[in-house]
Amino acid sequence: MVEKKYVRITVKGLVQGIGFRPFIAECAEGLNISGIVKNCGGIVIIVASADNDSLDMFTKSIEINAPAGAVISSIVTEDMSAAEFEIECKGYISGDCSFRIADSGSHIDTERLLPPDLAICDTCTKELLDPDNRRYRYPFISCTSCGPRFSIMHTVPYDRDTTTMDIFDMCPDCYYEYTKKGNIRRHAQTISCHRCGPQLKYIEYSIENTLDTNKKTDIKTDIETDNNTICDGFYTNNMRDADHKVISKRSSKFNEIYSNNKALCIAIEKLKEGKVGAVLDIGGFHFAFSPFMKEPVKKLRIWKNREAKPFAVMFPDIDSIKKYCKVSPKEEELLKSNPRPIVLLNKKDVCDGICEFTDEVLAGSDRVGAMLPCSPLQILLLQEIGPLVMTSGNRGGEPIVTDSDIMKTYLGTGGPDFMLTHERKILTPLDDSIYQVNGGLVQIIRRARGLVPWPVELPFELPQETFAAGGDLKAVFALGKGDKAYLSAHFGDLDDMDASNAYDLAVRHMEDLLDIKPTLYVCDKHPVYISSKKAAEFSGDNDKIRRYQHHLSHVMAVAAEKDITGRFVGIAFDGTGYGDDGCVWGSEFWWCDINKDCSSDHKRTVKVRHSGSLFPVKMIGGDDGSRDTVKSLYCYLNEAKVRGYIDSGIIVDVAKRISSAYKDHREPDIKLLEAALDHNINTIMSTSMGRLFDAVGALLGVCYYNSYEGECASKLEICASKAKTATPLFTNIIEDDIFYIDGVRLIADISRKLLDGEDVESLALGFHRALSTAAIEVAENIGRFCGYDNKTIAIGGGTFLNRILNTDLQRICSIKEYTLYQNSLVPPGDGGLALGQLYLSGCKLEIKE
Repeated sequence: MVEKKYVRITVKGLVQGIGFRPFIAECAEGLNISGIVKNCGGIVIIVASADNDSLDMFTKSIEINAPAGAVISSIVTEDMSAAEFEIECKGYISGDCSFRIADSGSHIDTERLLPPDLAICDTCTKELLDPDNRRYRYPFISCTSCGPRFSIMHTVPYDRDTTTMDIFDMCPDCYYEYTKKGNIRRHAQTISCHRCGPQLKYIEYSIENTLDTNKKTDIKTDIETDNNTICDGFYTNNMRDADHKVISKRSSKFNEIYSNNKALCIAIEKLKEGKVGAVLDIGGFHFAFSPFMKEPVKKLRIWKNREAKPFAVMFPDIDSIKKYCKVSPKEEELLKSNPRPIVLLNKKDVCDGICEFTDEVLAGSDRVGAMLPCSPLQILLLQEIGPLVMTSGNRGGEPIVTDSDIMKTYLGTGGPDFMLTHERKILTPLDDSIYQVNGGLVQIIRRARGLVPWPVELPFELPQETFAAGGDLKAVFALGKGDKAYLSAHFGDLDDMDASNAYDLAVRHMEDLLDIKPTLYVCDKHPVYISSKKAAEFSGDNDKIRRYQHHLSHVMAVAAEKDITGRFVGIAFDGTGYGDDGCVWGSEFWWCDINKDCSSDHKRTVKVRHSGSLFPVKMIGGDDGSRDTVKSLYCYLNEAKVRGYIDSGIIVDVAKRISSAYKDHREPDIKLLEAALDHNINTIMSTSMGRLFDAVGALLGVCYYNSYEGECASKLEICASKAKTATPLFTNIIEDDIFYIDGVRLIADISRKLLDGEDVESLALGFHRALSTAAIEVAENIGRFCGYDNKTIAIGGGTFLNRILNTDLQRICSIKEYTLYQNSLVPPGDGGLALGQLYLSGCKLEIKE
């Protein structure tokens, strides 16, 4: 007789929320293995009994045939006694060949991987559109391979009663599927249907109560929804039946419809009429409207205070995207990937017979932020309507809204006309992730739904559990434990009270979910950053806080992701950051030397020296100083005059060129600006690369005011992309204590050539070329100053999202056979700042003078 063995198998990694337990059960059943499988904390534990050969085949199958989405970091097998096996399996199995999925337990994890939200799979999509399927047109269809995960989790382990699906009792049909061997919804925690799951709710603001629930629509459907009754609130489980009856409600201000199909049909009709809808999706509300009509986009721009930023467009399928955009194989791969992100694609001329988007949607951009539907509700909307603008459901600067009660207060205020919502709560708000392909490099612009909370692996284990506060703009924090950096979702700007509160709530929620209890807190050096104040507040002890320079953190985010060691030059270009000298920095070069150190808790020794930047320029301070590009220009022109590069006549001639187009037709007061600069009234010394781009944009007449962050730089890039040739421009490197790129000389040179009649587009491209050439030259000079030929460069900061600048640096480094590192797992801008802070917290940092 073959001897039985009893084992406990512990599987770590991403093994929850992706159908792992049903997979284990079916593997065991196929091999006649008895035992149980259960979630414990963030891992999976298997207790199994069989002969040795069967157990070997079992563990190999786990490793080789794991379901899509699973990431196994380790499988550990331990022998156990027959008595221990009986105790573990008591109440679950009966008979030698019985294997069950057991109730979850608790566990203290050394690391915890949680499932991100998963886009709808092909099988569920097919069932959604099949009239013979009982989930036909069910907006919340899902299975073990798809549906919301992280956004609905209260705690771990990932089970129905630890998510916001806990309020929905399964109907008999769903329970049968939940327990049936081989079913795609076996132990799918989000399983539901028309009868027992979440229901759509349509709400519109209408004092006159004009909603007609019996109105015939042209939407093809086989679901009967014609019976009207009255209800005071959401459906409750005992109110649903197999007939999916419509429930309507009218009040003095709102008309409401409760019914998946009827609510959906009315929303589709309203969108076709040009209305703006607030649609509750997996990570929060989207504002949806037709991209072919002017009125809804104009209306929403006013309401959101979003004057000129392009809107993203959701398309039904990849073929419809290709009618409007150029799509490379890499971009198509990104569009179809699980996050279903927004991908910035180059526009193309549409063919005859294809309706063009109204100009107000893209607001002059040469690209379309395109995405594919990630949820069944989105598929149903786009199937009937075609492309829709889908933009974050919030006002400008605020976090995305997830609460239907809050969104309801927006109805009738000049923004959304109606709301399409449901009662499945969202615990973690998640915007759409955003990507672009830049010269073959995949860059993340916003890391959110579908990516969070998947960690970035650090090249070493942190000495202690750590909180990294990130920055104040595009705020993202991180939690560090072991060799994992868990970055949060994107919160917008922390000077908004709602964004600040959302940040606080998310910190506590992620700490609980990931079982991380920080004993060290790291943040930016800026003395008045809200994020830095939060780190101090969370720590409760100044001895637990470390502060790192903003641009050094950008460079170290690249070092963390790429595990750079040895000597290299790091370059950080962005809009603003607090400098070690108290000035505004934004174009910083760092000589770096990173070495492994296994002899201490700090696994890396990081030696750095601040070695270069733009030449400092006295700038007008305040928020308006960073938005008003003409002020930046005059600060540069004034400095050029002081240094003898130009005379007052050039300043006057430039003023004449731009005065007629200046925002609100205000004449720029040159004398007032000069007086403020001469007497140091509200001024600050700055090396900001963002302000240099602003100055050039204003000088060339491309943009006079930033209505959103980076608008001028974006329009300058578009202008440069149209050039046939690049105007050669003079670049000057000044060597002092550090190396300076002379941006003032560059502005003076552009001014003279512009007034001499040089083509604006050629000058714009020439500026980008001059800047990339100067950046490489400074990096080479830094290497020579330090006694070696530098051939390794790391670049970070939001400016390197610029396609022309970035691809030019890639080209130059390729020609010179230099190694160029940059981020691809986190954004190069402030969305990746916390990763650099976490990395530095685990290093011994030595700053050289």
